Amino acid sequence: MNILIVEDDFIIAKHLQFLLNGFGYEANDIATDYTTATELLDSKVFHLALLDINLNGYQTGIDLAHYIRENFKIPFLFLSAHDDIAVVNAALQAAPHAFLQKPFQKITVYTAVKLALKNYRLAALAGETTAEEKEDTTVITDALFIKEKHMFTKIMLTDILYIRSDDNYLELHTTKKKYTIRETLKNMLQQLPTNYFFRVHKSFIVNLNAITAIDYVHVMINDIEIPITNDNRTELLSRIKTFS
Repeated sequence: MNILIVEDDFIIAKHLQFLLNGFGYEANDIATDYTTATELLDSKVFHLALLDINLNGYQTGIDLAHYIRENFKIPFLFLSAHDDIAVVNAALQAAPHAFLQKPFQKITVYTAVKLALKNYRLAALAGETTAEEKEDTTVITDALFIKEKHMFTKIMLTDILYIRSDDNYLELHTTKKKYTIRETLKNMLQQLPTNYFFRVHKSFIVNLNAITAIDYVHVMINDIEIPITNDNRTELLSRIKTFS
């Protein structure tokens, strides 16, 4: 996940960069003012922005937050040392997904990032985006892009045989190879078309077109046995044509 740091204090910015990279994120870009930040946002893909409220120049982190809301669909959190109620209220008007108060510690940075990402997901599920915004968003509906090393590999949905959950990791088994990604089964299921994919078990999603046989406790994909619960089996059989 790529994170933009917008902070005009070099020492604080580098400390944040060190911590975020240590958490496994990619925080390679630092901006010290509004203009530099908007140029970076326009030229790269970011998944989260950390915005200092006070920045060099006339425009503040609050101005930048409004720019992000108008032009990008990414979460952001505010960095602040303020105890001024007027400033805090102005920041709240931009609807940040979290606050990180200075001086901060490692655990507070970690918590604020996780909270921002969670609040953003919850807002999206609650329908925060408008219908117009959804219409303007281009989505490739027949494929997923899985990160491998330094690039994203395109996987056609039709090539996915089944998906297995292992705690916070997923194994995507395709016709060609297995991919491992950091994601939950619940979130993955929300990204897949329900007319092609079905959750047969708490740990498995299957491609309906890949199923070769069904018995009382398993679905078969070629010679692979995948467990299925009784309730899910009943629902699955109601969705397919069966003959006795």
